[in-house]
Amino acid sequence: MPINRRTFGKLVIASIGSTLAPAVLARPLARVVVVGGGAAGATAARKLANSKHRIEVILVEPNRHYTTPFFSNRALAGLQSLENFSRDYLKLTSADGIRVIHDMVIESDPGKQTVRLSSGADLPYDRLIVAPGTGLITKNIEGYNSTSQQIFPHAYNGSSPDQWVLLRNRLQEMKDGGLVIITAPPRPYKCTPAPYERASLIAGYLLKHKPKSKLLILDSKVEFPLMDAMIEVWDEKFGDQIEWVSADFGGAISGVDNNNQSILADGEIFTPDIGNIIPPQHAGAIAHKFGLADDSGWCPVNALTFESTRQTNVHVLGDAIDAGDMPKSAAAAHQQALSAATAIANLLTGSNDPVPKLENACYFLTEPGQALVVGGRYRVDGGKIAGVEGYSSDPGESPEIRQQTARKGEQWYADVTQAMFGRG
Repeated sequence: MPINRRTFGKLVIASIGSTLAPAVLARPLARVVVVGGGAAGATAARKLANSKHRIEVILVEPNRHYTTPFFSNRALAGLQSLENFSRDYLKLTSADGIRVIHDMVIESDPGKQTVRLSSGADLPYDRLIVAPGTGLITKNIEGYNSTSQQIFPHAYNGSSPDQWVLLRNRLQEMKDGGLVIITAPPRPYKCTPAPYERASLIAGYLLKHKPKSKLLILDSKVEFPLMDAMIEVWDEKFGDQIEWVSADFGGAISGVDNNNQSILADGEIFTPDIGNIIPPQHAGAIAHKFGLADDSGWCPVNALTFESTRQTNVHVLGDAIDAGDMPKSAAAAHQQALSAATAIANLLTGSNDPVPKLENACYFLTEPGQALVVGGRYRVDGGKIAGVEGYSSDPGESPEIRQQTARKGEQWYADVTQAMFGRG
């Protein structure tokens, strides 16, 4: 066929069309906006972005770095630097193709399916994932206000390292012979074993560096996970240096005095050198602002998809949800996010990919190099999460078994943070 201006033009158009076709086909089928870049939000964003489906993922997170609350008790005890537990979002952007916006979501319009940023921009979505974490409940602690967090740092809530730095500095500066008080809140709260791991590691720090000092745990409960195994360790290793006071013996705190830096529990006044008050918790503020939390303070969801039962096309993940039998932990949040992301992709694309099973494993140290574990497997029954099987460490385990558990915990942390943030 002779090539003239007309036929040449047709060939050029055909060539351009064949070049553009893959790009046109690769256009996203749907957009998912993820609010909150912690354990649950980051996991869900990566899972959706790396799925075989063409889903555009936008992650909105105000902070450029995330300090993992899980495992950070090690930094308080001086076993590792706090920087070891800091993660950024660079690999989510570069390797996973997620659009990360460092901003705050200030409004939500479920009818229009948009969220508004503090910059004024509106983000439309086909599905919205909200991973708000937990907020602190302080109204029942008389005298507690924003100043109290500087006097009695919680070092427990949020992704900023400021509270952990404050408490760590206080421990380093405290004179030998001082009193450290840790208060443990009533259930439910995130990472139920964490206050007791913290107590054990700080007691170890005191024994080594400030041996005349004492640690007192004021507890709003009468028991805690793996209590028998942990108290056995405390008795053998620390003796009278550490004391646990349960709620039925006056451990539940009721107030603070910021001026005198004292804590009130069951009518008794304690004046520690360091007070680490961990208040009760509920779903993070944005969950309440957007109407996702009910009167319990937590967010009810259909656990098949983690879609809110209060708003359509909105899914809630992590510590903020009413998770039935499943605990509030980083491991649980990670597994929930994997399950939810798969379910959301199926809803958006009509696929039928298998949804990952729900599992949990919480590792916590009794001392450097030795750890306990508690975990389980779960199923969804009637939209709720129900336990299937549980397991835990036993009292009297050998040092070798505790060392193996500690190594498994280290590997879990490396694996899960890589899965969340794309780095080891």
